[in-house]
Amino acid sequence: MQVEVSFTVELSASADVNEAEAQVLEAGRAAMVEAVGLVCRECEGQVETCPACGERALSSEGTDRRVLLTSFGRVVLHLRRLRCEECGGRFRPAQRFIECLGDANVTGKLRSACALAGASWPYQTAARLLGELCGAQVSKETLRQLTVGAGAHEAERQTQEATRVHSPTPRSVRAKESQPVPRAPEILIVGLDGGWVPSCDQPGGMEGKVAVVATQTEPVGLLGRRRLSVRRLAATFGSSSRLGVLACAECIGLGGHEAQRQAVLGDGANWIKTQARQHFGGAVKILDWPHVWRAVAKAVRAARPGKQHKDDRKALYGNLRDQLWHGRVDEAVGTLAGLRGPEEIRPLEVAIQYLNNQRDWLGDYEQWREAGYPVGSGLVERQVGLVINRRLKGRGMRWLRANADAVVALRVEQLSQDWHDQTDQLAA
Repeated sequence: MQVEVSFTVELSASADVNEAEAQVLEAGRAAMVEAVGLVCRECEGQVETCPACGERALSSEGTDRRVLLTSFGRVVLHLRRLRCEECGGRFRPAQRFIECLGDANVTGKLRSACALAGASWPYQTAARLLGELCGAQVSKETLRQLTVGAGAHEAERQTQEATRVHSPTPRSVRAKESQPVPRAPEILIVGLDGGWVPSCDQPGGMEGKVAVVATQTEPVGLLGRRRLSVRRLAATFGSSSRLGVLACAECIGLGGHEAQRQAVLGDGANWIKTQARQHFGGAVKILDWPHVWRAVAKAVRAARPGKQHKDDRKALYGNLRDQLWHGRVDEAVGTLAGLRGPEEIRPLEVAIQYLNNQRDWLGDYEQWREAGYPVGSGLVERQVGLVINRRLKGRGMRWLRANADAVVALRVEQLSQDWHDQTDQLAA
């Protein structure tokens, strides 16, 4: 079946390119709307018999008005109703044309566009941009519902896939064994962190958890910095155990579980330690250096405040930095304990307790850096900013947990696709 649609655009001889663009777009969208109506009519014309009994004796019973929301605008269809004179059955001859929509009136192309836009911008902004860029007429609330629906489906898909990879069935194990085994990467780096957003149903907000898994880095600039070049991302506003399964599955997908050198980086939160122990038990555990140093520096400033202790603070900074950087935790704790006075200094006691509680994640940072491990959590904090902060943090924004989880699932999928596209371009 072929449907031909033609249109004419009348442009003024004095029109500039901007005016011409607007007029061509308007005419093109009108032609697309007309084309959908013609295709619907053609589908109706192809139905000559009753689908129930096959008889040709059909009578018209009027039309039903159906409004469709497409990626190029609203389409109004007047669907014919027919009645079979033989069996009395009633049907719409264009049912095959619209049955893919079910009870909805939004096309698949527009659903995908709404999910992409809603996961990238605030819903009102996204709806306006879709209208301005492609002519789609969708309300803010409809766009929100479509985004959350698509995100919930994507979150469920990610969870099911991660569970399958993390706990493979015997059949999937046999299938995997029959495939060529990729070369094990030299290093695995896992970063775990969280980001807080305002919540509609939880005082104080709620934490979204993010994991970044990488098996390759590359140098950036002249200061010895490195960036992750082969990486995968996982995020959720659900439980920490769910993130652990997602991160482990991404690790398996990259072959990182077979890497000889493995490291997990975090800020010492209990949930991070638990997931690292459960899923990356053989990895080196590294406590984020900026977190360590901020706690210690705050303790020194509280114990030796004022300009009169400026030289003392400078000497303490040097000693403590050297002790902690080279893994001499006992010496650092002793140095801090020596700063105690007759009255309790709260930041000092907090720092001492912090170092004692994080001993299992403290070590020789100098050796770790020489081995190629990152010692700062900037690699995962940047991903928290991309996945959570850029979309979910804004003036007046408050989220339900399920909705926030849906949006970050879409953002993870979009970012992962962007990375895959960049990798393919570099490989080409």
